[in-house]
Amino acid sequence: CSGVVTGFPGPILPRLRPTLPHRLLLQRSWGFHGGKLPGGRSWVRDFPQPALTEFDSFKALLLVTDSSDRERVSLSRARMTRLLTPQTQENPIFFHATNVTSDGFRASIDQMASVGFEMFIFSFGTSFQLEDTSPAYLQQITADVQYAVAHGIEVGGYDLVCLERGQGGYGGNVGPQWDVVNPTSGSLGLDACFASGWEDKITNIFLIWVQQVNLTMFETDGPYGGGPCSSHNHTHHWDLEDSVYWQTRLQGEFFMTLKEHNVFFNQPDWYFHQGGNKVGMGYDEDQYSLPRWQDLSISRQGMYDDTYNFIPTQGWMQVPLVDYHGGGAAAAFEPLTQNLLEYEWALAQYLGYGVAACYRGYELYDSPVAQAMVKKWVDFYKQYRDILISDIVHVRRPDMQDFDCILHVNPRINNRGLAMVFNPTGSTLSWNLTLPLYYTGISNKAQVFQEGISPPTVFSLDRDYSISIPVKMTPTSITWFLIWSGD
Repeated sequence: CSGVVTGFPGPILPRLRPTLPHRLLLQRSWGFHGGKLPGGRSWVRDFPQPALTEFDSFKALLLVTDSSDRERVSLSRARMTRLLTPQTQENPIFFHATNVTSDGFRASIDQMASVGFEMFIFSFGTSFQLEDTSPAYLQQITADVQYAVAHGIEVGGYDLVCLERGQGGYGGNVGPQWDVVNPTSGSLGLDACFASGWEDKITNIFLIWVQQVNLTMFETDGPYGGGPCSSHNHTHHWDLEDSVYWQTRLQGEFFMTLKEHNVFFNQPDWYFHQGGNKVGMGYDEDQYSLPRWQDLSISRQGMYDDTYNFIPTQGWMQVPLVDYHGGGAAAAFEPLTQNLLEYEWALAQYLGYGVAACYRGYELYDSPVAQAMVKKWVDFYKQYRDILISDIVHVRRPDMQDFDCILHVNPRINNRGLAMVFNPTGSTLSWNLTLPLYYTGISNKAQVFQEGISPPTVFSLDRDYSISIPVKMTPTSITWFLIWSGD
């Protein structure tokens, strides 16, 4: 398979951003002919109706595998993902803040800096308005962003960009001149058309926030999702027949334009080959209204299953520090000190899987005890970040009746493996844990550090490249094993 970006000519080229270890910069190489995009369109924001003198179709990437083994196919897919969409390996620890007043912002930044969080997000359902570009508002947010940057923290914001932005949509109508037109009834639809003038306007709004305010992250909820538009008056498509093509293409160009400014994206749709970073990792949002232990259990099952298809850093999960869609006090993690055990499990399982979670609420800690616990797991993640964001070998799926376990593997670094082991039961468990080390690249001997403590225990690998570790775990506890080569 080639490194061609889906839907676009030319590869994406990674460049490390040395000051931020969790970030990459993607640059695009379009390979234009005569300054034109395929389809005859000029790369100008106010171009006229497209002249379809040629047609550049979507591209499909095929992966040829050498096995039907589920784990091996999963690792092959992960290798392809890392090669063709390297930005999906960016994995900042972010806080979805719900107190977005200037005082609340700065209090959150102080907390984030004290425990090591890396990115602040103006969350949805707050007073933050990304589409407000009035000078006074931009000036206010700019001052806050400068405060965050001085503490080494990036800042991003939420916006609903396309879906539910039409007639009757819950996100507010962008204007009837830009709404989709229903091809059956001729009436205006719930979504905005992303091949209308709305695409120009929203792109320019985002660029204002990047260039004037220094936002480096956006959560672009509701990107274009595949619906048609039968309008004959929209700027960037002729009618129904070409509406899906141009909306898909322009949504991809939106991401690529902003990626040139090293913008990080959470986008709940499959725009990875156009520069997107993360998508929701297969969850149902209603699960975050369940009681905390049920939420944690289902989420861990979901991550176990979804990392057969995603690399860990490709998706996000959710920690509802405050009430999300419902569930009340039984579902929310605040007050944090009062619910410290569940909060620690949330941090441990998400950071331990290498999966970013949206910690959404007013604060990250409410006592010195909670602060120390958060910092402990953030420090753990940062110390072993290279292996925690590496591929996963699945050891035992969570069923809440026994232990569950995953093993991160990477034969190219010193930390060859890291096993996360969870005991969600109310009983003490003692057993021999079998870890398959074939994909760590270790051949004969493995050095195993339980929770990083030296000296290591040396194990000889069996003929199937596995080792057996005696483990004893107290009720509702977590442990981990770091693995080095002893060859």
